Amino acid sequence: MEQTPEKDEVLIARNNETGQIGAVVGQNPDGTPQMADVKSTPLSEMVKFNKGQNPLEAFIANFMRQAKNPTTFGIFKMSAEDYDALAEPMAEMLNDPETNKAMLEKYRVEAKAAKVPPIDPEKIDWPAIEKDWGIKREALEKSGALQQMIYNHKSPQLFTVRNNTDGSGDEMKARLSFRTNEDGTFSLIPHFVKEKPQLDQPFRCYTFTEEDKEALARTGNLGKVVELADPKTGELQKCLVSVDKLTNEIECVTVKEAFIKPKVANIDLSIDDINYLKTGALIPKQYVELPNGQKFYADLQYNASKRDVAFVNSNLYKELNEQLQPERALRDNWHDENGNPKRLHKWFDIPLDKAKQDAYLAGEKVYVGELKDSRGNTFSAYLQYDPKERKPETTRVYPDRDKVVGIAEESKTQVAVNNEGKTNEATKNVQEPLQRGQTAPKDEAQQKQQRKPKGPKP
Repeated sequence: MEQTPEKDEVLIARNNETGQIGAVVGQNPDGTPQMADVKSTPLSEMVKFNKGQNPLEAFIANFMRQAKNPTTFGIFKMSAEDYDALAEPMAEMLNDPETNKAMLEKYRVEAKAAKVPPIDPEKIDWPAIEKDWGIKREALEKSGALQQMIYNHKSPQLFTVRNNTDGSGDEMKARLSFRTNEDGTFSLIPHFVKEKPQLDQPFRCYTFTEEDKEALARTGNLGKVVELADPKTGELQKCLVSVDKLTNEIECVTVKEAFIKPKVANIDLSIDDINYLKTGALIPKQYVELPNGQKFYADLQYNASKRDVAFVNSNLYKELNEQLQPERALRDNWHDENGNPKRLHKWFDIPLDKAKQDAYLAGEKVYVGELKDSRGNTFSAYLQYDPKERKPETTRVYPDRDKVVGIAEESKTQVAVNNEGKTNEATKNVQEPLQRGQTAPKDEAQQKQQRKPKGPKP
C-alpha cells in the first residue's frame, strides 16, 4: 500500500503577555520565538518541520528550556500547504484565544518548561563548609540567604568567613554561593570584598575605556554588549557586564543566558523592551511600585551581578520621588531603592567603620559603643537589622547583665522604670534609679520616700 508522504509544518505564536501574534521565522538569543507579521511573511521565510524527522518536538523543547516561562507564549502548528489559507484566520482567532479556544485546541503545541531544580540542601557538604570557612547551615537559614543560594544566586548580604583552607584562619567579608562538585555534592564559594573594582586590568581579554569606567561608577552597569573570552575555551561571547556593589567584583553574563521576566515590579515589559534591555541600554523614567509599598521613579537597566533588571539613576528624579510620598515625614531611610538594608555610617551619633557597616548589612549584631541612658546608667549599645520589623534595632547591655541578650526577667521592672518612663506602684515615689531585680524600696531611706505623701505643703 502506498504511504502518504510526510508534510511540512509551520508555527504561529502568540505572546500571552503582550498579545503580539506572528509567524515563527526563527529563535531569538533568549530562546523565545522570533516572530514576523503573518500577513506579509511568505512561506519561504518560515521555519518548516518534517514530522517524520521529528525536529518540531526538538525545537519546542529547546525553546521551552531556554525561554524558562512557557506560559508566556502559546505555540500553534499547521500544515505548510495550509499556511496561505489559514494563517490570517488563525491570527484573528488568536486575538481572542479564550472565545476561540475550542477551534484553536487542535493546532496547539503542548510543551512543558524544563525548570532548573533547586539545590538539595542535604547534598551540601556542610561539615566541610564549616571546617573550611566557619559558616554554619543555621546561619544561612536564619538570615534568609540559603533560600536564594539554592537557586544558584549569591547571598544577598555579606557574611564573615574564616579562611581555614590555607590554615591562616583569616576573617574576611564575602557574599556566598554554591558550586557543583563532580560527585554531585555542593561546596561553598566565597566572593570576597575588594577595595575597588579592578577596572585597570583586562577582564576576559577586554580592556575598559574611560567611558566604561564612568558608566560602571554611575550605575554599576557597563551599558552595552561587549565580547569577552570564555575562560575555559577562549571563545569570544557577547556579554553584559556589571560590578557587584557589595564586593566590587566584576561580573558578566552572556546575552544568550540573560533572562528578563516580562514583569518587573509593577512594570510590564514587551518583547521589544526585553530585547532593548539585553543590549545593555536603559529604559528611562519608569514609575516603580515595590511589593513593600515603596514608590519612586527610576531608570531600568539589566544588571549582570543580580541576573535581573535593576532600578538605577533614581537620584535624577529626586523632586518627583519626594512628591510621590509627601506624607512620609519619617521616610524609609533604612532601605535602598531595591528594598535592601542601607549602609549606616553612624548610630547614636557614633561613627561606624566599614567593618561594622559590613557586619550590619550581613545581619550581624554590631557593637556601637558605651552610652548612658536617661538615668545616667552606662550600657553597651549593639545594633542589628531586624528583617521582620524591617528596621535597625538597638540592644542595651548593662555592666551587671554582661553578655545577656535582651532583658532578663528580674530586670524588667528596672528597665521599664529607669529607661522607658513607666511607673512601678511599689516604688513610684523613690527618687533613685532602681537596681537590678528591684521591685520595692531597698532600704529605710527609700521606704520613707515611698511613704511620703504627695501634694502641696500645709
